[in-house]
Amino acid sequence: MSLGDAWALTPGSSSKMNKVTIISGTGSYLAGLTKSNHTILVCTSTGSGFTLDHVYLCTNDGLSVIDISDVNEHTHVSSGTGGFFTGVLAGNVDVFDTGTYFTLEPYKAKWNTFTDNSATISDDNDGTTGEPSIKIDSGATNGSTGSINQRGLEMNVAQDSFFKTMQRFGTASSLAEKVGFGMESLNAVNNNRRKYGYEICTTVNNNFFITSADGTTRSSSDSGIAFNTSRTSYRVEHYPATPKIDMYINEGIVFTKTTNVPTTYLSDEPKPDEIFRVSFKNSTAASRTLFLYGCRFVYNGSNQWHNEV
Repeated sequence: MSLGDAWALTPGSSSKMNKVTIISGTGSYLAGLTKSNHTILVCTSTGSGFTLDHVYLCTNDGLSVIDISDVNEHTHVSSGTGGFFTGVLAGNVDVFDTGTYFTLEPYKAKWNTFTDNSATISDDNDGTTGEPSIKIDSGATNGSTGSINQRGLEMNVAQDSFFKTMQRFGTASSLAEKVGFGMESLNAVNNNRRKYGYEICTTVNNNFFITSADGTTRSSSDSGIAFNTSRTSYRVEHYPATPKIDMYINEGIVFTKTTNVPTTYLSDEPKPDEIFRVSFKNSTAASRTLFLYGCRFVYNGSNQWHNEV
């Protein structure tokens, strides 16, 4: 029976105890141990290549140790620093991250656009501060809609995803907005296709609603948090394994939705018309404006285009 085997009926011995128990000591003490006699070592004082509060696995050949502590920093530039970064990318080849593309220098030209009635979409800069944004203006025709959206490989809703926006409303009345993955345009009817995001409709109240659909049922839950006309950050995270959707406003969590969370696609179901959408409209015969300063979304893609069935 090996020294590292389970106790069973093996009598105790110093060799057996060393092999199956966790040894702790200063770095200099651990450095002097014969590694083939041990399995796990814990450092109580930095020294001789060992770091305080780090845990080490002795290699099978007894020649070295591997730092297995979560607090161990690594740069992914070699096999000894967490593996090459190209390996991280190869292991996550289906992850799509817009990064800073829609955040630094946001321009409408980076998006597909739609307007009806008197709505317009233009590039804008805030007053004397000069922050660039995409401006959606409803114009003065009641019910005018402006939308920007992105197309691409469909989202695998069985994997975690999130999006974050920075935006500002020009006025806090007589308007509606929808933002998120697979969200409908405000000039279209709602559907049950898998989606999640947030929406506002001042004909209901001035609160944010978290919206999701699981392919069968679409539902919206009132966060109880009213929107305002300040420049504000919004982040929505999707965890299908839980399942849940968390919404953050200015980095503080305000609401969790657990009903009708999308968790998987069926191979033959209709897909959302777009991957991601920001849609805005008025509900009065007066101009309403939305300013989008940046947007980032991260998701796992499938091998189908967004509108394949």
